[in-house]
Amino acid sequence: MKIEFELNGKAICLDVPGDLRVVDLLREDMGLTGTKEGCGTGECGACTILVDGRSRLSCLMLAAQLAGRRVITIEGLAQQGHLHPVQASFVEKGAVQCGFCTPGMVLTTVDLLSRHPHPGRKEIARAISGNLCRCTGYKKIIDAVESVEEKPLNNRHTSIMPEDILSDVSVGLKGRNKRHIFLPQSLNELWQIFAEYPGAKVFGGGTDLFVWMRSRRIDPETIIGLERIDELCGVYETADGVRIGAATTHEIMLENPVIKSMFPVLTQALKTLGSPHIRHVATIGGNIMTASPAGDTLPPLYVLGAKVELLSAQGLRCLPLDAFIRGPGQTVLETGEILSAVIISRPSEITFQYFEKVGLRDAMACAVASLAAVIGFLESGRIESARFAWGSVGPTVIRLPEIESVLVGQPLDKQHMKALIPLVRERLFPITDIRAGADYRRLVAGNLLLRLPEVVASS
Repeated sequence: MKIEFELNGKAICLDVPGDLRVVDLLREDMGLTGTKEGCGTGECGACTILVDGRSRLSCLMLAAQLAGRRVITIEGLAQQGHLHPVQASFVEKGAVQCGFCTPGMVLTTVDLLSRHPHPGRKEIARAISGNLCRCTGYKKIIDAVESVEEKPLNNRHTSIMPEDILSDVSVGLKGRNKRHIFLPQSLNELWQIFAEYPGAKVFGGGTDLFVWMRSRRIDPETIIGLERIDELCGVYETADGVRIGAATTHEIMLENPVIKSMFPVLTQALKTLGSPHIRHVATIGGNIMTASPAGDTLPPLYVLGAKVELLSAQGLRCLPLDAFIRGPGQTVLETGEILSAVIISRPSEITFQYFEKVGLRDAMACAVASLAAVIGFLESGRIESARFAWGSVGPTVIRLPEIESVLVGQPLDKQHMKALIPLVRERLFPITDIRAGADYRRLVAGNLLLRLPEVVASS
């Protein structure tokens, strides 16, 4: 089906399969080979492009999603034969070595500087954490970003197509395998699609689904993206707490002042999830629906007592999150339902909140083990309430209420934490996989408790 978008300043109209990956469209069909492919799973950043001014991984984006968007590849950055200021700085500082990562690094930098014109070195390192340099030339890359003389103009743009063209996307596109792809604009459109395709697979950011499709782990005939349904996006403060639309991205949640102040344990977890590229498109609903015990937002949501809204054409129901997730990749979602929102109640007391994840690297790492803690204190400094949740050490996130109750009335010190560790370890059920052995996960999960007294004392 016809897809209209802007590419490097030119209006483009293509008739291409809707499930064609954007990286393949750019490289193979359009000859724009500056966009590289390394991992194909969203981990290396070599395929980074700009979509509506924001960095986007083209290996985790389908052609159908380009409709109405403004795309810039590395070929479109220089103007009238002159290097872009970021490109010029990379050359001057010797930040180009083999060059494979350079297009992605440059475009990621353009995005960063358009939003934060004067970042520090730590902020730069965080911004490029989703872009791997195979030559390990990070110091010179950071030098180059820091030294850009002419800061790029803010290049975020609204869609270039009028609403009547954008709405055509919801008609659906057939891919090379006759796969139907829908991007509805409203819940009413979504229910109509579900009525015709009840077995359709739903996605938010697609950061898991598209990887599974490429590896043939799954091969759905119909997929539905929720990214253009406004009713499913946004963070809203209520009288009792917060309602987060299921299609709200992790980036939006990280930037939300209400979540920062009310639920810092969730903010801490979001900072460790994926890379800036991933957080820009991945959604809270997707992280829950994947139902991985390693899901970074799940332990915080468990200790916060989160609930999920499940919506269908027939009505709405609400469940506690721990009743919704039944096992790895398993939920109680019924046919025709979607996860529409996450509800978190306002804490009834002043609490200390903490999250820590142990992985194989600082960025883009699945948890070997993680811990979320919410602790309330009496005026005496002793513990009034304690809620702990461990990730990656069982088939689902693990809560241990019997362990929590032991701490009530006790001081938070290493002595009491050490006493709990053997009790915790014998109640965990980790697996051995490519990232870590079961015994190591059990060891780490217990030891995470030992950090709490020090962190509380310093906060």
